[in-house]
Amino acid sequence: MDNSKTTLTKDQVMLYFDKWESLKPEIQQRYDQKQSDASESMAIAIANYEELLEVCAPVGGSDRRTKMEPLNGEERLQFIKDKVVSPFALIQLNLLYTELKKKIARFITN
Repeated sequence: MDNSKTTLTKDQVMLYFDKWESLKPEIQQRYDQKQSDASESMAIAIANYEELLEVCAPVGGSDRRTKMEPLNGEERLQFIKDKVVSPFALIQLNLLYTELKKKIARFITN
């Protein structure tokens, strides 16, 4: 069995979290200043999150305890996409990243 599909390394996922951490203040500033291009930056952050989910998917199981996705992740991500012009979308996306990071921490190997 290919062991790379059952484990995650810190290097595999940190790139995505680092990108998020660099995007988040920029997006927050754009929402604060009511700039219309905040949704463009959010689209990049959402795509980054979805790529991270794909990287993590082979590691988790199929039930809610082991699936590499926050609880109600699909519904919450859809809310973010539907309400991307709202600052609440940023709050929710930040929560998804935080929750996913906690889940991933259980599966990380060095």
